[in-house]
Amino acid sequence: MRNGPYVFGSCTLDPAARELHRDGELVVLPPKVFDCLVHLITHRDRAVGRDELIAAVWGKVDVSDTLLGQTLLKARRAVGDTGNEQHAIRTVPRFGYRWVAPIVGDVDGAEAPVPAAPDSDEPQVAENEPPYRSPSAAPSEGLRRRRVAWPALTALGTAALVAVIALVWFATAQRANEPPAPSATSLSAERRDAGVVLPVDVAAGAEWGWLRLGLMDLVASRLGAGGQRTVPADNVVALVKDLGEPLDARLAEVFEATGASFVAIPVARRDAGAWHVAVAVRFADGRHLDVEAQATDAVDAARDAADRLLVGLGRRVPGAAADLPAGELLSRVEAALLGDDLDGARRLLESAPDDLRRSPEARLRLAQIDFRGGRLDEARTHLDALLAAHPAETDPVLHARILNGLGAVAIRRDVAADATRDFGHAIALVEDRDEPAVLGQAYTGRGIAYAVDGRFDLASADFARARIALELAGDTLALARVEANEAIIDARRGRHAEALAIFECAAERFERFGAMNERVGILASATQSQLALLHPVEALATSDRAWPSLGRLDNPLARRSLQIERARALAALGRLLEARALAGELLALPADAPHGAIVARAAALQARLDLEAGEIAAAVPLLRRAVDGLAVPDYQTDRARAWLDLARALRANGHDDDDATREVTALADWARTAPRAAAASALATAEQTWREDAPATGRGTFEQAIAIAEAHGDPADQAEALVAYGTRLIAIGELARAAPIVGQAARWADRDFGCALLQLRLYHALGRADAWEGALRTARALAGERVVPTVLTEPPRPDLPLPATPMARSVTSRE
Repeated sequence: MRNGPYVFGSCTLDPAARELHRDGELVVLPPKVFDCLVHLITHRDRAVGRDELIAAVWGKVDVSDTLLGQTLLKARRAVGDTGNEQHAIRTVPRFGYRWVAPIVGDVDGAEAPVPAAPDSDEPQVAENEPPYRSPSAAPSEGLRRRRVAWPALTALGTAALVAVIALVWFATAQRANEPPAPSATSLSAERRDAGVVLPVDVAAGAEWGWLRLGLMDLVASRLGAGGQRTVPADNVVALVKDLGEPLDARLAEVFEATGASFVAIPVARRDAGAWHVAVAVRFADGRHLDVEAQATDAVDAARDAADRLLVGLGRRVPGAAADLPAGELLSRVEAALLGDDLDGARRLLESAPDDLRRSPEARLRLAQIDFRGGRLDEARTHLDALLAAHPAETDPVLHARILNGLGAVAIRRDVAADATRDFGHAIALVEDRDEPAVLGQAYTGRGIAYAVDGRFDLASADFARARIALELAGDTLALARVEANEAIIDARRGRHAEALAIFECAAERFERFGAMNERVGILASATQSQLALLHPVEALATSDRAWPSLGRLDNPLARRSLQIERARALAALGRLLEARALAGELLALPADAPHGAIVARAAALQARLDLEAGEIAAAVPLLRRAVDGLAVPDYQTDRARAWLDLARALRANGHDDDDATREVTALADWARTAPRAAAASALATAEQTWREDAPATGRGTFEQAIAIAEAHGDPADQAEALVAYGTRLIAIGELARAAPIVGQAARWADRDFGCALLQLRLYHALGRADAWEGALRTARALAGERVVPTVLTEPPRPDLPLPATPMARSVTSRE
């Protein structure tokens, strides 16, 4: 085959230049990821074996399955593929991989060799973390003891991450009795064999309404106990909310959304004192299977129908249920939880007999109810008592599920260290057991804890491990949550363009499943990335997509996250009254967790608006509140910008210069351990050292601040440094020095008011009426409710002499 460049979808891969472009943007890849793509594409006429790929890319055979799997995950993400869709890189079970995306202008020819690259892709692992062991690696003693022993696989804003962990813990705790996981090599076949059990169509009185979801969960659990994998119940409920009912009329969309091989459509009717439960199964290949059972009790009839379905599917029938009354009550509780009826679920548990109410399953569900209702103290109390009563030695899986709950509570409380510990202990307990749903949730939780703590490499590694575990669990919705978390990590690392593409895909998936909390949280994160890239119009449009869902959210953090990002977008567009109203609403919230950081960010936004309006005295206490309230790793950038504004406010308010110096010094000391604070800290130092009567002293620090912003900041950081320096140079008449600074900021002058105003200042100072007129129109268009200084709206003096420097003449002539 030809040697490239290769064009597929929205991507172009050039082996010679070692570049991948997607949607016209350069995608920066680790060398081995790039090499994997090249080798698979150049050998796309056949499947590439695992050993061949390792030898071609690494030049050796002793490469772990962990490294290979993570490299392939990155390769898929780079070209917009996922392990679910596999539209570019297809997994060939028990063999390797194959490139399947069409190549534009494909012709036969010679293979192209893969250029060599250094070995540097091993993921970081936390100290004392259990080592990752691939499911397809040589089996250990533990692997030989069990059918499959699962290995130890395992922010933008914390709000988005927290929304994910809240829902993931609830969903995973419901699926604790899933059947054993398949091996990684049989993943594709197992996913194709999974089935969907729809909510039950109940032909009976309203008092039997709980059967709709309760029997759905019972049938799915019974199938699972017999070895038949099913799509998790929360995925199905989300589909129902999104697609509407009856789902049996929209089976093609159900198959497409879940990737299942069959859909089970149950119907329950009560006739002459007996329950009849019929299940119609429709396979993706067009086959049909129908079963029916009858009993005096609806639970008995549903269980018998599920057993007959297992026989028809060629699966084993598990033993009889030990306690049917208990099973019925827990089914009712599950139905209430799946239907978001927390009060109803609580009443059911509280009215249960003492022995059932004291059972671990009932107590765990009570903790879930408290957690989902925001009663974190009560949830923690229940979980601590459960943990003490059920040590790991007697029931390691239950112990791990409890630890996952405790980790989720710790995340909600912003105690990342406790969450890391709890999730880590849960991982250690189930890593060698067939519990992929529990394991995937633990890795997701620990990844979130790492991200909140600013340990992004470790977070990315855990999310990759969670992805594999959740693929084995067949949980499409949880996989979308992991993908969203990975995008949040990209954004936190300043890779906003890459993150936005993933945010968009994740938002579409969440919308398909009716997962409104996650969709709104991820759109809020996308809004934040667009603001960082200085795209305020697009940012507000993104928040507009989520805004109609605000009143339907049951997660307050997702709601507040959207509100603060929308307020910031409004402020960036000069819609100040609306921005102040939203910020004021958030400031009225209590400052304690889980709203504390969002309240602090609202204080910072309100203070910046006050500063721009000249209300300096009002800004100072708000900024002190913001600096104190954002002292957590996940908000380094926000805290640093608030600290920068605090130093500005102190100087502008006539405080002793020592006050501002102390704040700048404190910011610099903190920034040494907070890498994302570097740009704001350097700018604060530059502004503090600047003296109009001795500008030479400050020039070097400003140039350093701009360089740091370019190296470590996003476009918003860069623009702020350029505007601060350029404005000062123009004020002291150093127009020749100002010209290249203004030129750098000009790339954002058509969409950022500060950059547009800086350009206007230069043209006015230069006396260039033609360029000034265009710049004034732009500034006024971007101003909104902001005021363009009167002096800049007056035509420049035509007799104002041009600076004598060639630089000034060349820049102005180009404009």
